[in-house]
Amino acid sequence: MADETTTQTEGAGAAPAPDAATTTQTPVAGATAAGEGGAAPAGDGQASPAAGDKAAPPASDGEKKADDGKAAEGPADYASLKMPEGYKTTLDDPVFGEAVKLFEAEKISPAVAQKLLDFTVERDKSLAKAVNDANTENWTKQADGWKAETTKTFSAEDLGGAKKAAEQVFSKETLQYLEGLRLLDHPGLVAGLVKISKAISEDTWVPGNAAANGVRDARAMFPKSNMNP
Repeated sequence: MADETTTQTEGAGAAPAPDAATTTQTPVAGATAAGEGGAAPAGDGQASPAAGDKAAPPASDGEKKADDGKAAEGPADYASLKMPEGYKTTLDDPVFGEAVKLFEAEKISPAVAQKLLDFTVERDKSLAKAVNDANTENWTKQADGWKAETTKTFSAEDLGGAKKAAEQVFSKETLQYLEGLRLLDHPGLVAGLVKISKAISEDTWVPGNAAANGVRDARAMFPKSNMNP
């Protein structure tokens, strides 16, 4: 009786064996059959690419152009580089020589090197013009101040005399130079010219042995002449 109860109990607790003919495998979530958009099964020992991986796209035109800035393997020829008049293009020149060394070290192509040189030259010209314009403006303000002080300090007569004195003392070329720099408006220079003008006007030439009527007596010039009465 006990053996019969045990046999029934074991039979009731054990799950029935699955039928081999009806057994199926449950597909893994997310997996799809080949040909329906899923990854094809690996073949010939090569691993298939992982899901989500994409092939590297071909280089774009921009990337190709970026590579064009590098010179090809081997030394580049920078002999064709051009500079504006007044600039040296010899390797013994400190500026140009150092620029070529930099181009060679960075493997920059001659075409790109020429663009860099052109940019640098134009930048230098702009800086030089800005400095020159600032200096000219400052000098003009200073010269205007000189002229205002000179006009206030000296009379019109003194200024006229200073001008005449300058014409007698300086050459034509020197006068043009002084006038171009507006140095004739400087109060100190004008003061000196005024003194020269007054000194010249005070000097008079008195002829010797002049007759009372202002006519010279020839006998005074040749006192031992036999022609004298």
